[in-house]
Amino acid sequence: MKQQTSIDLKKFLIISTKPIMRYPRRFYILLILSIFLIINAAKGSPATIVALVNNEPITLYEFQMRKKMVITLNNVHNPDAKANAQINTAVLNSLIEEQLLFQHSKKVGGKISATELEEAISTIAQRNKMSKEDLFKYLSSQNIDIDSFRKQITAELIKINILSYISRSVTISPQEIDAAILLNNSKDAKISARIFTSKDKTPSTLQKMYSLHKTLKTCNEVKDAAYSKFATAITINENLSTLDHQLQTIIRDLSINQKSSVFETTKGFQLVLMCTKVIDNVTSAENDYITNFLTNKKMSQKAQKFFEDLRKKAYIKIML
Repeated sequence: MKQQTSIDLKKFLIISTKPIMRYPRRFYILLILSIFLIINAAKGSPATIVALVNNEPITLYEFQMRKKMVITLNNVHNPDAKANAQINTAVLNSLIEEQLLFQHSKKVGGKISATELEEAISTIAQRNKMSKEDLFKYLSSQNIDIDSFRKQITAELIKINILSYISRSVTISPQEIDAAILLNNSKDAKISARIFTSKDKTPSTLQKMYSLHKTLKTCNEVKDAAYSKFATAITINENLSTLDHQLQTIIRDLSINQKSSVFETTKGFQLVLMCTKVIDNVTSAENDYITNFLTNKKMSQKAQKFFEDLRKKAYIKIML
């Protein structure tokens, strides 16, 4: 058996009978400061940092651990150069987004509590039909860094809170619901509308049609004197499906008492003012489905803009 080597610290002390040279106190302060700077420079040297986000570093270790997690949990085996580059980009973007989320959370006071994090991890474990302890054992067996896993879950919880906040500002009007139902072509609608058509296509008549557009308010308030000298008007009461394609497209998006833009046809310049619109046989379930669909769509658009703005306003330097 190889004899264990012990280290005698006394051997590292310099013993001398000569008088010890005394240096000013300032010398020792500068020496300690120099050692401190050297150690920290080694810890945060450019070789160990892959990105800066508002001057906060993302380290090479964090990048490697997250990449390992992505590859393992997505069962990626021996990726080629192209796939590896795509993984690198996705992982780095994910870490940058996380850093931005943590910074935003700190700024607005939206810190995730330890209880919230543990509950989220327990939920993930339950969905995978295992205990939280077994989940951690599995991650460790795959050499996945637990801290990196926790950090990603924390970022997702911050994102959920942001989405919840954004959802409060999302509203869906009845007109939007009607337009979405008709756009799906699953329902027809009984519509009533006034269609104004110019008597000619001269530039002066076009300007008069634009002026008429500004004055139209509701179907009940239209007076002949407002248009009779340069245009004609008819009232249609028909199913939307019976109209020509151009009119269907224009009327489908109009709500009651809303007017279209002035558009050109073979008959002249036209303008449509919607009077009534009743969609056939819409159930409450269909209405709820469309409402949820439109809400999620609006929320997704607002969230995308929020995260894009968050990134645009940040100082980001990629060093990978």
